[in-house]
Amino acid sequence: MGRKYSKELLDKITEKQEVINYKGIDLLVKNIPEDSNAGDMDQRLYNDSKKQMKIMSFMPKKMMEFDSSKKSIEKLRKMFNEIKSRPIVNNKIIINNDKFKSFDGTYINLRIYKREDYKENSQILYYIHGGGFFGGSLDVVEELIKVIVDNTNIIAVSVDYRLAPENKYPTGHKDCFCGLEWVYNNCLKLGGNKDNIFVCGDSAGGNLAHYCSLKDRELNKGMVKGQLLLYPTLNMAKFEDDLFKWSIDEYEISPKYKKGIETMLYMFDNLSLGLSDILGVDADKDNHYLNPYSGDVKGLPKTFITVGEHDYLKVESLAYAVKLNREGIYTKTILYKGLGHAYGDNIGYYPQSEDCAIEIGKFILENSK
Repeated sequence: MGRKYSKELLDKITEKQEVINYKGIDLLVKNIPEDSNAGDMDQRLYNDSKKQMKIMSFMPKKMMEFDSSKKSIEKLRKMFNEIKSRPIVNNKIIINNDKFKSFDGTYINLRIYKREDYKENSQILYYIHGGGFFGGSLDVVEELIKVIVDNTNIIAVSVDYRLAPENKYPTGHKDCFCGLEWVYNNCLKLGGNKDNIFVCGDSAGGNLAHYCSLKDRELNKGMVKGQLLLYPTLNMAKFEDDLFKWSIDEYEISPKYKKGIETMLYMFDNLSLGLSDILGVDADKDNHYLNPYSGDVKGLPKTFITVGEHDYLKVESLAYAVKLNREGIYTKTILYKGLGHAYGDNIGYYPQSEDCAIEIGKFILENSK
């Protein structure tokens, strides 16, 4: 099918990128490839969002408050499960299915990706999809994974963990860690290297990936070489300190897009407040699995964090990157200007999505043994 943008825009992103100092860390800023004003939305994202933003701008705030009813969950699932990508890979990607037995005896499905010419003893990317812990699917992130595999010739495994609210916390988290153990124990079968396993997840999947790193550290198993957190959920309790206090003032928004972006941020704020209801647990600051931001980061693996300029999770993502760096954890942090949440889902439509896949692959290859 191919890209809906010229490949030259990928080069433009690299040409225009810059490293800035953000609270003492090096922050790699990826600017919109075409010329734009400070605080602008990327035009591709704007074109995809303007109808929804216009409708929402006329809605009373009361109507945007989170409702955890079955009807509302199904409506949100339909939105989160929408496929927003298109194939762009050059090599043939072989996809196989497998399953593992989780902590309670339930079998959980896995999807395994390799290039047709894959090399033995490769790095393994263990991928956990997002979707607010209650939505998303393997299909939503498939093109992102295929691009990473195509670029790097590594092996990727995507896990189909159980979703809330039907499966309360910590079911999905435990599923993901059991899947990681399966990957580690089956490296030879997969053709991978057990010393080079990287966990990765987007949004809520970033929280689940981080849980895998935390449990790996607690149990001293040494399975995780590095973690990649894409616009991750890290501070559900909104724990505040010298680095984090959410405020609209943390966002640079040009006047043209102010109303639409602020409306979207308000919507995500409401959704974040309802995640505890969905999971069936109080996400207080002492639960460091749901709120890794408030926990101890010592001993965590090398980390990759990326987030969009207008993402509700930007403030906590960047604050966590600073926290990790302060503790001596090598962390590569990338901010995409003009984007909001979940741009990894837009492979083939947004050049930044492909650029992000390239950066993920580079991080894995550069930080392998």
